[in-house]
Amino acid sequence: MKTSIIFLMAALLLAPAIMAAGLQITEIDVNVDYDEAYTYRVENRDRIDSASVAVANGSKIGVDILPGSNVTFTIRVENTFTGEDPEIRGVFVTTSIKEIDDGSDLDEESLDFDLEPGGDYRFDVKFHVPLDAEAGTYDTSIEAEGEDRNGTSYNTEVTLKLEVKKQSHDIRISNVLLSPSTIDCDRKARLTAEIVNAGSNAENQVALEFKSGNLGINSFDRDISLESSGEASDEEKTHTKTLSIEVPSFMREGTYPIFINLYWKNFVLFDQKTADLVVKDCSAGSVQQQPSQGTGKKQETVTVVQPESEDSSGISTSTESTSLSTPVEVFMLAGGIAILALAVLAVFGYLRSKPR
Repeated sequence: MKTSIIFLMAALLLAPAIMAAGLQITEIDVNVDYDEAYTYRVENRDRIDSASVAVANGSKIGVDILPGSNVTFTIRVENTFTGEDPEIRGVFVTTSIKEIDDGSDLDEESLDFDLEPGGDYRFDVKFHVPLDAEAGTYDTSIEAEGEDRNGTSYNTEVTLKLEVKKQSHDIRISNVLLSPSTIDCDRKARLTAEIVNAGSNAENQVALEFKSGNLGINSFDRDISLESSGEASDEEKTHTKTLSIEVPSFMREGTYPIFINLYWKNFVLFDQKTADLVVKDCSAGSVQQQPSQGTGKKQETVTVVQPESEDSSGISTSTESTSLSTPVEVFMLAGGIAILALAVLAVFGYLRSKPR
């Protein structure tokens, strides 16, 4: 009995090693890309941080990971068998960052691949760290699984430590919507921008600007308050602004950029995005759209005016029309022509009847 128990315990202890034999994660590199935030771009922080990570449970990922960052894991998996040992087929790798998305995991799974004895496969796994991710350390697991032609399973797993850091001051433009982005007969559009506080400090001097010199848009809201993300609800740490835009019919065709600028302390540019409004001529076949129903919320309305400093050539203006637009005008003109013709005939008849 004791011998059976000893063999069973040995089998249980050796099982993980047997399962991992032949399939190994042998290399992990991590790159961080800060492209999404304007303040990082101007500081030349575009993918400045990268590191090789030791393939061992509990290893720390030694890069600065901030909310909103794009994190790329480059993983190498090998079949460590040699010679006549089996090919491992249908290998796939699952990478998970635990509880980082408001308590939920972020999971990514690779495509399947086969590994000959001694072969390896290298691939990228990409994650976008949520803007509302809290500062802290998150377990990150990388697990590879596959089997040989006899159906024997192989797997290996490593668990790492990923740390999310927050800057003291970090405000972002989290969403921009221009609807519609192309206008023709109905020259009305709505621009909405959402901003969020991703830093650790509360902010009370945030400014949001909508600006387009060509369209005459210059809307500036200052002294917006955003609570710190660690202490606030979504409503308290975000702010949404909607601007109604009306483009006059004489505005020339073209693409007009609208800049959305976000300022810290009301003047330090922290983030910037662009929305392009495409203006098309209202052709004869276009259908005039009915205005949408209001939502009941107070909105700012801007009527766009072509700047005087621009060349006005090609701009359609109100001019006198030579076309006939009503039946009354047609009838009056026809009557005048008839009267003139009768007068000419009367004069011609009088001249012919006059004695020579």
